[in-house]
Amino acid sequence: MPAPAPDLLKALGSPVLVFADVSGAIHGNLERPLSERPRLKGSQWREFARRVTQVAAVTAAQGVRLAYHHHMGTVVQSEEDIDTFMDATGAEVGLLLDSGRAMFAGADPAGLARRHTSRSAHVHAKDVRALVCERAKSENWSFLRAVLEGVFTVPGDGSIAFEPVFRELRSYSGWVILEAEQDPRIADPLTCASLGYKNLRRLLSQNTQ
Repeated sequence: MPAPAPDLLKALGSPVLVFADVSGAIHGNLERPLSERPRLKGSQWREFARRVTQVAAVTAAQGVRLAYHHHMGTVVQSEEDIDTFMDATGAEVGLLLDSGRAMFAGADPAGLARRHTSRSAHVHAKDVRALVCERAKSENWSFLRAVLEGVFTVPGDGSIAFEPVFRELRSYSGWVILEAEQDPRIADPLTCASLGYKNLRRLLSQNTQ
């Protein structure tokens, strides 16, 4: 029998459990456009938040912080979704702030960082190519098509202004994960990872002095 997730994470020395609800999610379907993503309304948010808070309380009791990952094609995607979710959940629930997914969803990463710094438990740093993003929205692409077309890239190679994001996160202490999510046949992984790492180190250095 595999170990329960909190036990495994504790054994590995990880203080964070990345968590997302994918009930009815469409992010893995190449044919389904993002306009068909699942959505919650009214009391559904309260019940959803209550249940996630319960899970977070269980993991917190074992020394592992739950970091909720907002994600394209799921019930927590837009800026309004993220704010509603964070307002409805208890303090046990942390936020995984993903700059690329936030921008793709029309959210302001710096604004999210400002409002939710105290509950930010994990950060994914990736950039967005604005022209691809606009096409994905105007032509109602699926999430996977957008990824394959190059909507995401490494920090410094897209249109996100990362300086204000990291200024808002000055009090944050935790992992910052470099991400790109690109087709390796088009974007060489080593070249992109090296560029992203260089830019991310510069950005973090500038905002931790």
